[in-house]
Amino acid sequence: MTASEIIEKSRVNGFSATTLTEHFGFNKSSDLGIADENLELRTEIVDALLIDFSNADIELIRLLFDEELKCELETRRHDNLYQLSFYLYNLGNLGDVYRIYTAKFEAKNMDVGATLDRSMLYMSHKIDEVIEFVEKDDSKKKTELLNTLYSLKTNPDYESEKSYKEFINRYFRGTNEQNEFKESIVQKKWWQIWK
Repeated sequence: MTASEIIEKSRVNGFSATTLTEHFGFNKSSDLGIADENLELRTEIVDALLIDFSNADIELIRLLFDEELKCELETRRHDNLYQLSFYLYNLGNLGDVYRIYTAKFEAKNMDVGATLDRSMLYMSHKIDEVIEFVEKDDSKKKTELLNTLYSLKTNPDYESEKSYKEFINRYFRGTNEQNEFKESIVQKKWWQIWK
């Protein structure tokens, strides 16, 4: 299946995207240069979702995230974790705060921890809402996550949740001017781009 076919299929009402994992799930390669046989397809799916993702895609995004995290923990490759974390952050389902926390603080490759912003733990909510959710939850990682959230509240990395949201959206989606430029390029033949 292609990336677009997987996305379309996962959006069918009542369809369980779990069955699609066989196409993009972590599959360790014997070739050290490849690391994961399905990494390329996962990357295509993740990239295709950027222009149009919503909570209708949450099951697929979570599955992609989980497979990408398996890949990182086994091979230290983490090509799509940051972008998938952005999707989860943007969709704002508070239960996904654990996924982002795990990726940031338990990944083997230090680049993952350095790249993923602590502020993604806002989950597109006010920090107090996230803290309240975690305090009421019975997860095993509750203590470590709460300590991080309290620290984020006391010593935020950005002026506000809103300023972080603006920053991270610009990072992944660009500005309106950049998007208009991209659209104008898509409509031209390659030799007409510079005209």
